[in-house]
Amino acid sequence: MEERQPILGTPAPGAASDVPQVIVADRQAIVCQGIGSLVAQIPEVALGAFANDKASLKKLLSGARGKSILILGVRLADGDLTQVLEMVRKDHPEVMVVVIAEDTEFAFIRMAVKEGANSVCMMSQILTSLPRILGKLVEGHAIMPTEILRRLTSDNADALSRREHEILALLVDGLTNFQISARLGLSENTVKYYLKAIYQKLDLSLIHISEPTRLGMIS
Repeated sequence: MEERQPILGTPAPGAASDVPQVIVADRQAIVCQGIGSLVAQIPEVALGAFANDKASLKKLLSGARGKSILILGVRLADGDLTQVLEMVRKDHPEVMVVVIAEDTEFAFIRMAVKEGANSVCMMSQILTSLPRILGKLVEGHAIMPTEILRRLTSDNADALSRREHEILALLVDGLTNFQISARLGLSENTVKYYLKAIYQKLDLSLIHISEPTRLGMIS
Protein backbone atom coordinates (compact mmCIF):
# COMPACT_ATOMS: atom_id res chain seq x y z
CA MET A 1 0.00 0.00 0.00
CA GLU A 2 1.29 3.43 -0.88
CA GLU A 3 2.31 5.44 2.17
CA ARG A 4 0.08 8.41 2.87
CA GLN A 5 1.87 11.72 2.90
CA PRO A 6 1.07 14.89 4.83
CA ILE A 7 -1.22 17.11 2.80
CA LEU A 8 0.60 20.29 3.62
CA GLY A 9 4.31 20.97 3.87
CA THR A 10 6.17 22.22 6.91
CA PRO A 11 5.99 25.91 7.88
CA ALA A 12 7.76 28.36 5.65
CA PRO A 13 11.39 29.15 6.50
CA GLY A 14 11.78 32.25 8.60
CA ALA A 15 8.71 31.61 10.74
CA ALA A 16 9.22 32.66 14.35
CA SER A 17 10.61 29.66 16.24
CA ASP A 18 8.93 30.72 19.49
CA VAL A 19 5.47 30.60 17.90
CA PRO A 20 3.86 27.21 18.50
CA GLN A 21 3.30 25.12 15.40
CA VAL A 22 -0.17 23.62 14.97
CA ILE A 23 -0.47 20.20 13.36
CA VAL A 24 -3.96 19.12 12.25
CA ALA A 25 -4.81 15.41 12.09
CA ASP A 26 -8.04 13.81 10.89
CA ARG A 27 -8.89 10.99 8.50
CA GLN A 28 -10.69 13.40 6.16
CA ALA A 29 -8.55 15.84 4.17
CA ILE A 30 -11.42 18.31 3.88
CA VAL A 31 -11.69 18.50 7.67
CA CYS A 32 -7.95 19.18 7.99
CA GLN A 33 -8.17 21.89 5.35
CA GLY A 34 -11.16 23.57 6.98
CA ILE A 35 -9.56 23.63 10.43
CA GLY A 36 -6.26 24.72 8.87
CA SER A 37 -7.94 27.70 7.23
CA LEU A 38 -9.16 28.85 10.64
CA VAL A 39 -5.81 28.23 12.37
CA ALA A 40 -4.01 30.24 9.67
CA GLN A 41 -5.93 33.32 10.81
CA ILE A 42 -4.86 33.01 14.46
CA PRO A 43 -1.78 35.19 15.11
CA GLU A 44 -0.59 33.39 18.26
CA VAL A 45 0.24 30.20 16.34
CA ALA A 46 1.72 29.04 13.04
CA LEU A 47 -0.07 26.52 10.83
CA GLY A 48 2.01 23.40 10.32
CA ALA A 49 1.28 20.24 8.35
CA PHE A 50 -1.72 17.93 8.06
CA ALA A 51 -1.83 14.20 8.75
CA ASN A 52 -4.43 11.58 7.88
CA ASP A 53 -2.88 8.49 9.47
CA LYS A 54 -0.63 7.49 12.37
CA ALA A 55 2.50 7.10 10.25
CA SER A 56 2.36 10.62 8.86
CA LEU A 57 1.44 12.03 12.27
CA LYS A 58 4.42 10.29 13.90
CA LYS A 59 6.70 11.74 11.23
CA LEU A 60 5.38 15.25 11.76
CA LEU A 61 5.62 15.10 15.55
CA SER A 62 9.15 13.68 15.42
CA GLY A 63 10.28 16.46 13.12
CA ALA A 64 8.57 19.30 14.96
CA ARG A 65 10.78 22.02 16.42
CA GLY A 66 9.84 24.04 19.47
CA LYS A 67 6.35 24.03 20.93
CA SER A 68 3.70 22.05 19.09
CA ILE A 69 -0.07 21.86 19.36
CA LEU A 70 -1.95 18.93 17.83
CA ILE A 71 -5.56 19.46 16.75
CA LEU A 72 -6.92 15.94 16.59
CA GLY A 73 -10.14 14.56 15.12
CA VAL A 74 -11.71 11.48 16.66
CA ARG A 75 -10.43 9.15 13.92
CA LEU A 76 -7.44 8.79 11.65
CA ALA A 77 -7.42 6.47 8.64
CA ASP A 78 -5.77 3.71 10.65
CA GLY A 79 -6.52 4.47 14.28
CA ASP A 80 -9.14 5.76 16.68
CA LEU A 81 -8.85 8.51 19.26
CA THR A 82 -7.73 6.26 22.12
CA GLN A 83 -4.91 4.75 20.08
CA VAL A 84 -3.66 8.09 18.81
CA LEU A 85 -3.78 9.78 22.22
CA GLU A 86 -1.89 6.86 23.74
CA MET A 87 0.77 7.16 21.04
CA VAL A 88 1.15 10.90 21.48
CA ARG A 89 1.28 10.76 25.27
CA LYS A 90 3.86 7.96 25.21
CA ASP A 91 6.19 9.30 22.49
CA HIS A 92 5.56 13.07 22.59
CA PRO A 93 4.26 14.06 26.05
CA GLU A 94 5.33 17.67 25.48
CA VAL A 95 2.81 18.13 22.66
CA MET A 96 -0.41 19.94 23.62
CA VAL A 97 -3.52 18.21 22.26
CA VAL A 98 -6.91 19.69 21.34
CA VAL A 99 -9.58 17.14 20.42
CA ILE A 100 -12.34 18.19 18.00
CA ALA A 101 -15.61 16.26 17.74
CA GLU A 102 -19.11 16.62 16.33
CA ASP A 103 -22.00 17.14 18.74
CA THR A 104 -23.12 13.55 18.08
CA GLU A 105 -19.67 12.29 19.14
CA PHE A 106 -19.68 13.59 22.71
CA ALA A 107 -18.52 10.22 24.02
CA PHE A 108 -15.18 10.96 22.36
CA ILE A 109 -14.98 14.31 24.18
CA ARG A 110 -15.50 12.51 27.48
CA MET A 111 -12.82 9.98 26.51
CA ALA A 112 -10.38 12.75 25.52
CA VAL A 113 -10.82 14.46 28.88
CA LYS A 114 -10.18 11.22 30.75
CA GLU A 115 -7.11 10.50 28.62
CA GLY A 116 -5.58 13.89 29.47
CA ALA A 117 -6.14 16.03 26.37
CA ASN A 118 -5.20 19.67 27.01
CA SER A 119 -8.47 20.92 25.60
CA VAL A 120 -11.60 19.85 23.75
CA CYS A 121 -13.87 21.60 21.27
CA MET A 122 -17.15 20.82 19.58
CA MET A 123 -17.17 21.28 15.80
CA SER A 124 -20.33 23.39 16.06
CA GLN A 125 -18.45 25.89 18.27
CA ILE A 126 -15.11 25.81 16.50
CA LEU A 127 -15.23 29.29 14.96
CA THR A 128 -15.55 30.99 18.34
CA SER A 129 -13.94 28.45 20.68
CA LEU A 130 -10.81 27.32 18.83
CA PRO A 131 -9.10 30.75 18.58
CA ARG A 132 -9.60 31.25 22.34
CA ILE A 133 -8.44 27.73 23.14
CA LEU A 134 -5.24 28.09 21.13
CA GLY A 135 -4.55 31.53 22.57
CA LYS A 136 -4.85 30.22 26.12
CA LEU A 137 -2.76 27.11 25.44
CA VAL A 138 0.03 29.37 24.17
CA GLU A 139 -0.14 31.15 27.54
CA GLY A 140 0.03 27.82 29.40
CA HIS A 141 -3.62 27.51 30.42
CA ALA A 142 -5.77 24.41 29.95
CA ILE A 143 -9.16 25.40 28.59
CA MET A 144 -12.55 23.74 28.72
CA PRO A 145 -15.56 25.39 27.06
CA THR A 146 -18.32 26.00 29.59
CA GLU A 147 -21.00 24.00 27.77
CA ILE A 148 -18.74 20.95 27.58
CA LEU A 149 -17.99 21.17 31.32
CA ARG A 150 -21.71 21.34 32.07
CA ARG A 151 -22.37 18.22 30.01
CA LEU A 152 -19.46 16.36 31.58
CA THR A 153 -20.40 17.21 35.14
CA SER A 154 -24.12 16.48 34.74
CA ASP A 155 -23.42 12.74 34.57
CA ASN A 156 -21.66 12.61 37.95
CA ALA A 157 -23.21 15.58 39.72
CA ASP A 158 -24.65 13.39 42.49
CA ALA A 159 -21.13 12.57 43.65
CA LEU A 160 -20.50 16.17 44.72
CA SER A 161 -21.25 17.73 48.09
CA ARG A 162 -23.35 20.87 48.44
CA ARG A 163 -20.22 23.04 48.84
CA GLU A 164 -18.58 21.41 45.83
CA HIS A 165 -21.68 22.16 43.76
CA GLU A 166 -21.45 25.80 44.85
CA ILE A 167 -17.82 26.07 43.86
CA LEU A 168 -18.30 24.26 40.55
CA ALA A 169 -21.20 26.57 39.63
CA LEU A 170 -19.04 29.64 40.28
CA LEU A 171 -16.19 28.12 38.27
CA VAL A 172 -18.50 27.49 35.32
CA ASP A 173 -19.64 31.11 35.58
CA GLY A 174 -16.02 32.13 34.97
CA LEU A 175 -14.89 33.19 38.44
CA THR A 176 -11.23 32.77 39.37
CA ASN A 177 -10.10 30.91 42.49
CA PHE A 178 -9.60 34.24 44.26
CA GLN A 179 -13.08 35.47 43.29
CA ILE A 180 -14.65 32.22 44.45
CA SER A 181 -12.85 32.46 47.80
CA ALA A 182 -14.09 36.03 48.27
CA ARG A 183 -17.66 35.14 47.30
CA LEU A 184 -17.86 32.17 49.70
CA GLY A 185 -15.70 33.53 52.52
CA LEU A 186 -13.08 30.80 52.13
CA SER A 187 -9.31 30.96 51.80
CA GLU A 188 -7.91 30.52 48.30
CA ASN A 189 -6.11 27.36 49.43
CA THR A 190 -9.42 25.91 50.61
CA VAL A 191 -10.95 26.62 47.21
CA LYS A 192 -8.03 24.83 45.54
CA TYR A 193 -8.59 21.86 47.84
CA TYR A 194 -12.27 21.69 46.88
CA LEU A 195 -11.44 22.02 43.18
CA LYS A 196 -8.97 19.15 43.38
CA ALA A 197 -11.65 16.99 45.00
CA ILE A 198 -14.18 18.00 42.33
CA TYR A 199 -11.82 17.13 39.48
CA GLN A 200 -11.04 13.74 41.01
CA LYS A 201 -14.71 12.88 41.60
CA LEU A 202 -15.64 13.88 38.05
CA ASP A 203 -12.61 12.11 36.56
CA LEU A 204 -11.53 15.26 34.69
CA SER A 205 -7.94 14.35 33.89
CA LEU A 206 -7.67 17.28 31.50
CA ILE A 207 -7.51 19.69 34.41
CA HIS A 208 -5.06 17.78 36.57
CA ILE A 209 -2.38 20.38 35.86
CA SER A 210 0.29 22.02 37.96
CA GLU A 211 0.43 25.60 39.20
CA PRO A 212 0.64 28.26 37.95
CA THR A 213 -1.33 26.76 35.06
CA ARG A 214 -5.03 26.59 35.90
CA LEU A 215 -8.28 25.60 34.27
CA GLY A 216 -9.86 28.27 32.12
CA MET A 217 -13.46 28.51 30.97
CA ILE A 218 -14.83 29.92 27.76
CA SER A 219 -18.50 30.43 27.05
